[in-house]
Amino acid sequence: MSVFKKAKEKISELKAKSTVVRVLLNRYFIALLVFVLLILFNSRTSLHQMLQSMNTIRRQKQQELYYKQAIKTTDERIKQLTSNKDTLEMFARENYYFQEDGEDVFIVEHEKE
Repeated sequence: MSVFKKAKEKISELKAKSTVVRVLLNRYFIALLVFVLLILFNSRTSLHQMLQSMNTIRRQKQQELYYKQAIKTTDERIKQLTSNKDTLEMFARENYYFQEDGEDVFIVEHEKE
């Protein structure tokens, strides 16, 4: 008896004993398995690439929300600065150390721990 006949007989015995083996050795199941593996690991439709793209989109949406909030805050600050001269003067003195004629400005910096 040849090796192939012995293997075929063993496979037939396994098929007869178990339905799981019968399903796993079914040619349609094997074809489906190969198709799924090609879909998952093909360079164009790689699962890894798809997950990376989804992660990139999620991060970009978070950045978009952050920048929209920053724009809103900046617009409110601009509105506040342009509506009141005292607020503008206070902002200029605090951030850019502006001074009037004859004034002395002392800058005190705190040590960072």
